[in-house]
Amino acid sequence: MALAITIISVLALTACGGSAGSNESADSGSAETSLADTGGGRAAEGTAAEKQAAEPGQDTKQAPAVAKQAIISTGAIATEVKDVAKARTRVQHVTDKHSGQVAEQETGTDEDGRPGHARMVLRIPSASFAEAMAELEKLGALVDSSTTATDVTTEVVDTDVRVKNARASIERIRTLLARAERIGDVISIESELASREAELNSLLAQQAHLADQTSLSTITVSISRDGTTPADGSDSGFLPGLSAGWGALRAAGTWLATGAGVVIPWVPVIALVGVPLWLLARRRRQLPTPAPAAAGAAGTAEGADA
Repeated sequence: MALAITIISVLALTACGGSAGSNESADSGSAETSLADTGGGRAAEGTAAEKQAAEPGQDTKQAPAVAKQAIISTGAIATEVKDVAKARTRVQHVTDKHSGQVAEQETGTDEDGRPGHARMVLRIPSASFAEAMAELEKLGALVDSSTTATDVTTEVVDTDVRVKNARASIERIRTLLARAERIGDVISIESELASREAELNSLLAQQAHLADQTSLSTITVSISRDGTTPADGSDSGFLPGLSAGWGALRAAGTWLATGAGVVIPWVPVIALVGVPLWLLARRRRQLPTPAPAAAGAAGTAEGADA
């Protein structure tokens, strides 16, 4: 009976101590909250006053915090210009103006070595996406322009929460690992820790990819030379005719050179096989053949002797 009374007394004292600690923590938290409210009260009032002055008639009640909207914006532009090289330079200027970068670039040339078409993939900050698209559409004769916007706010928020939970889980597992004493427990906990860390790394990679896609928009610019308008602005006269004739001569020379390149490897083979056959046939034609009349006379003389 005395032992039971002692246990009950200890439990009662412990409960009282825990309650007192809770009250002290609550009082401390209330004090900190009061200090925070006192220190930030003027700033809050100033912000509310500024909002009311800027938007008269609006309710100054503070709205609940919401997640920032995350949008992946992509655009594609196809245009025709007279000078592809100059248009490509203008695209670079637009990219530099908006602090972007050229992620990919390829250029094709015509028979004269001049740029005939170009394709450039740009990464532009999302805040400047609409302005950059409007400027790039003015490069030349616009053939096609399209934009796509994908809202990934939910995916971004979900990934952030999963990253936070994964980190907290890893910290708890590390705490258990520090307290483990048996080898079997250590091995089991380390295996679980490695699995959680691999999952966290995957989530971090996904988080970085989403951040890159939402912070930088992608614009693909396809530039081609206008086929209906010559580069020099004229399609008749002596110089265009001379240029066309020279081009035809070059094409003919290229065709002949190609044919010679195909035939030349066969010349040694034809010489090794054809020349002996030709000499053999010529020798056979030079051998004498017996006359039919001489053969008949020889036969008659033999019959008379008999």
